[in-house]
Amino acid sequence: MQQGPQYPYQPYQPQYPGYPPPKSGGKTALVVVLVVLGVLVLAGAGVGAFFLLTADQKRSAAAPSSTAPAGEPDKYSSLPRCSEVGSRMNNLPPLSSDSPAEPASTSDDKIQLSQLSCSWMKSGSSSGTLSMFLAKSNQPGSGDGPGYAKAGYENAVDDGAKPITEKIGKATKAADVDYDQSGALQCGVRFYQGNVDVTVIVTAADTTDRNVERCRRNAHSLAKAASESLE
Repeated sequence: MQQGPQYPYQPYQPQYPGYPPPKSGGKTALVVVLVVLGVLVLAGAGVGAFFLLTADQKRSAAAPSSTAPAGEPDKYSSLPRCSEVGSRMNNLPPLSSDSPAEPASTSDDKIQLSQLSCSWMKSGSSSGTLSMFLAKSNQPGSGDGPGYAKAGYENAVDDGAKPITEKIGKATKAADVDYDQSGALQCGVRFYQGNVDVTVIVTAADTTDRNVERCRRNAHSLAKAASESLE
């Protein structure tokens, strides 16, 4: 804002006896103008801040919300019957029972667990037992079911089970499990396949049978039958 011309002398102000001369309104007007300009500047800054804030808010609202990465989907929704497993092997002892899978308890609130238990037994013959756990994710696509099955296998390996290099049916991973051999010889296989955790145990006919190679071969065959029965 440009100022007017400056004068080297003070303009004449009339004197009033007994009263001070009236004050010039120039400085007061200038102060008022500056205050008004300041308010306008602040108001403008406030409006600018409002627009910036609004723009930022719109950008934040437009940005897609982050979601948890999808996990492996559940591969299986049900378990086979024991008879379906046994039909894939030759010379098995008689099946003790052919009950369907039943709900199993679990402390994991992210899954629903069901179990299938099978046993094939005959006096004077080696026997076989099978346990299958189906872990169904409560939240589809979360990967909780397959994660549970995988953790069971990994825990067995951590406890000493030896990973099997050969392919066992359609199993994702499988391992040989050793048991206390003070009694009858036992050979086991622990494997997982999708969202199913499986344990197979073969027991020799009596304490005189110490043929470990044959025992493991039988355990692998039963594990393969169990794996291929999953559909």
